[in-house]
Amino acid sequence: MRRIAAHYLFPILGEPLARGVVTLNDENIIVETGTLQDETESTEFYNGILVPGFVNAHCHLELSHMKGACMPQGGLAGFIRQMGSPARYQSTAAVRAAAMAAADREMQAEGIVAAGDVCNIAESFAVKQTSPVFYHSFIELAGLEAAVAGKKYQTACLLAASVQSMGLAASITPHAAYSMNEQLLSAAFAAANEAGIASVHNQESEEENELFLSGSGALGELFAESGFTLPPVTGERSIHRLLPYIEKQTRTLLVHNVATTEEDYEAAASRLPNLTWVFCPASNLRIGRRLPPIDRFYKRNAQIAVGTDSLASNSRLSIIEELKIISKHFPQIPLPALLQWATLNGARALNKEREFGSLIAGKRAGVVLIENIDFTTMQLTSDSKATNLTGNYGNAVIS
Repeated sequence: MRRIAAHYLFPILGEPLARGVVTLNDENIIVETGTLQDETESTEFYNGILVPGFVNAHCHLELSHMKGACMPQGGLAGFIRQMGSPARYQSTAAVRAAAMAAADREMQAEGIVAAGDVCNIAESFAVKQTSPVFYHSFIELAGLEAAVAGKKYQTACLLAASVQSMGLAASITPHAAYSMNEQLLSAAFAAANEAGIASVHNQESEEENELFLSGSGALGELFAESGFTLPPVTGERSIHRLLPYIEKQTRTLLVHNVATTEEDYEAAASRLPNLTWVFCPASNLRIGRRLPPIDRFYKRNAQIAVGTDSLASNSRLSIIEELKIISKHFPQIPLPALLQWATLNGARALNKEREFGSLIAGKRAGVVLIENIDFTTMQLTSDSKATNLTGNYGNAVIS
C-alpha cells in the first residue's frame, strides 16, 4: 500500500482537498482518498498538487521521427507541404521505431496514461502493445481522388483488424473535411458511427474555411499546384461538410478548432450531444501563430479536452505544457477546469472514464504531481511541471 499526499489533491469529481491524500494498493488501484490527518513513516508528502493521470486526446505517435523537421509558422498549407517532404519517408525503420519508443516514454514520464493516437500505417502498434499507456488508435482515412477511395478504405480496414488482433483499441476515422472525396468521407463516417467514436481535424486554420467558401486561399493554391481535385465549394464553412455524416450517439472529437466561430459551435453542439472539442495549443502556435478562442468555448461550458498533436508540429508531448499555454493566454480559466479538460474529459471522449480521469476508489487512473503552483492565485506558473508518481517516488519527503 502507498499513501501519497500533497498540499492539495484534485480528485476532479469533487472539490479540491487541502492536504489531500490518496491510498493505492500494490496494483496502483485507488483504495481511498481523503484529507491527511496523521502521517506515518510510509506517507509520501509532496510540495504541489496531486491529480489523476493525464489523457492526451490527440497525438500522432508515428510522426515522432519528424521532430524538428518542419519549419514553424508556415500556416496549414505550408505544414502540409512540408509533411510531404522526403524527411517523412527517408528515415530507417529502426530510427522511426526508436523515436516512437522515446515519445511513448516521454508521455509516461509526463503523467499521460491514455491517448487518442492517429495512425496511417502499422508502425506504432508494436510500441503500443508493450506500453502501459492506453492507446485508442484512430485509423485515419484521407483521399481526394475517386479512384483511390476503395483501396484506401480496404487498407484502413486491414490496419484496424491488425491492431485489434493485438488486443488494442482501434477504429476508422476521417481525417478532415478538406482531404476527402464524398465516397471516402461517407465510408469513413459510416465506420466511425458503427464503432461509436470519431476523431476529425476541424478548422485548424482559416485557410480550410476559405477552401469551402470560395475555393481560394493557401490550401486552394496547394491543391492546384499538387494536381489534387478540390473538395466541393459549398459556400459554407468547412465544419458543415462534416456534420451531416455524424450520428448523434457517436462520441465525436473535433480537433484544433482554431477558426471555429460562434455559429459553427452552435451548429455542431446543437446536433451532437457527445461532442468533445480538443485543443492542441502548442501545435497551433507553431503552425499558424494563432490559438482557438478557448475562452469562448469555456464560457459555453463546452466539453473540452487537450492534446499535444505530433512531434512534427510540437517540441514536446506534454499535457502540462499545453495547459500552461492556455493558462498564460486565458488566465480567467480556473485551474480546476483546466485539470478536468486534461483528465476526465479526455477519458470520456475516448470512452474510458470508468478507468481513467478521476481519483476515485477502484480506478487505476494514475497519480500525477504538479509542482511550482502559485498557491495564492491557484494557477499554473511558467515553472510548473508534472511528474508521474505511479511507480515513481520522485522527490518525495518521507515524513
